[in-house]
Amino acid sequence: MRMDYTGIPSMAGFGLQAFTDDQLKAIHHGVLYILEKIGLKVQSKTATELFANAGAKVINEKGFSKVTLPQWLVEDCIASAPKSFVYYGRDSKYDFTAEPHRTGFTAFGQCVKILDPETGEYRSSTKDDMAGSARLQDALENIQIVTRTMAPGDIPAKAQALHCLDAILRNTGKHISGGAGNVVNLKAMLSLLYAAAGSKEKFEARPFYSPSVCPTSPLTLCEDCCDVAVAAARAGLGLVVMIMPLSGATAPVTPAGTVTLGLAEQIAGLSLAQIANKGTPVTLGSATTIMDLRTTVSAMGAPESGIINASLVQMANYYGLPSRVACGVSDAMTLDSQVGYEYATNAVTAALSGASIVFGGGAMESGLTHSPAKLLMDHECMGNIRKILEGVSTDEKSLSIDIIEEIGAAGSFLMHSQTMDHVRELRKKPSNDLFNRKSRAAWKKDTGGKSISEIASEKACFTINNHTPVSLPDGAVEKMDKILMEFKDK
Repeated sequence: MRMDYTGIPSMAGFGLQAFTDDQLKAIHHGVLYILEKIGLKVQSKTATELFANAGAKVINEKGFSKVTLPQWLVEDCIASAPKSFVYYGRDSKYDFTAEPHRTGFTAFGQCVKILDPETGEYRSSTKDDMAGSARLQDALENIQIVTRTMAPGDIPAKAQALHCLDAILRNTGKHISGGAGNVVNLKAMLSLLYAAAGSKEKFEARPFYSPSVCPTSPLTLCEDCCDVAVAAARAGLGLVVMIMPLSGATAPVTPAGTVTLGLAEQIAGLSLAQIANKGTPVTLGSATTIMDLRTTVSAMGAPESGIINASLVQMANYYGLPSRVACGVSDAMTLDSQVGYEYATNAVTAALSGASIVFGGGAMESGLTHSPAKLLMDHECMGNIRKILEGVSTDEKSLSIDIIEEIGAAGSFLMHSQTMDHVRELRKKPSNDLFNRKSRAAWKKDTGGKSISEIASEKACFTINNHTPVSLPDGAVEKMDKILMEFKDK
């Protein structure tokens, strides 16, 4: 089979290894024990029947079933999940190969508030904000997948998933990810996707949307989670199984216990998708962190978030599966230094661990608030992290012994042809031009002494108002308008 390697290259430089082989095996055997001996609470009749027919043990209770998965079934499902696949863009230039150690970035999802980059106002997000966010994500080269960053307050909750997808489709050519909520939404969303692609056949040939489903910790697969997973798999969509256990609350207080429990939930979701349609692309997703037992806040910016999610990345790599982790969300309330520290610390930890997708860009207040300005600042950091991942080449040309010999002691390398050949690698790209590398005089002249958050806010507004994404096919907008109206009328 020929594999098309799209997007950024795989990591061949610096990396982070959290576990020994024996530790990886210990966690894996813990997962097998949980799934076979402790079991899952499954609230979907469809999923229960699929598990039972596949060889799982099912005990029916009032309103749910207890399901235990034998080791052979779990390992068969892991083996059948693709180890590498393409997140297709509506525009093929945005295709991105998902696999371990090929790290891409994206924004955090479903914030209920927004820090308005134009007015500085903290307010409820709207569908128009979602459209602007999609347009901004489309313009940023370090972002591989456009996420549903908003839960817009001007749209009824039951229709949010559909309207957010509509807003995103009109404003990006990249791959799209976000929850569908339920199968009724997913059906309408597929109609939107077919219209945006030009036809059902064109979309199915290059599916550019992946829904996420969320098990409920501990060890519960609710009805909507299961039914969306099954429907998505049968529709030929890839799936993100997104876990959110809270260490010390809905998961053990120890990092290893949280990792093992969360991984069991990921593998349960993966197994359901494989049973529904063997070969379904699955990304092991996580927005796992700790509960701060002093404040009861889900501390998304805590270092433990980076530790736990990097550990889950290592386990996904152990299985050879793509991973997606929420590292980079800040607990800060304003665009101060905390947002930068927390993004950099946790995002670089996940990236060095080999995460396929690091998502967390643009989010603050523990994931409740989206800030386009923060997304711009995080985007700059994404470019820096990507540079770190490249590592250091030590081939003969890179060692430059012949150049050192030519220049000799007390010489200068500034005007050497090798320096001229590499000069563009040493200067920042225009798209990554927020962080200052100028003299104080030049900085003050160019910016008027503005802070990084002020500059980022201005640039975010400019990009949202001026970026033009790839257009939709002829007639698509009219079809999408009709789908939204019909959904509203139901």
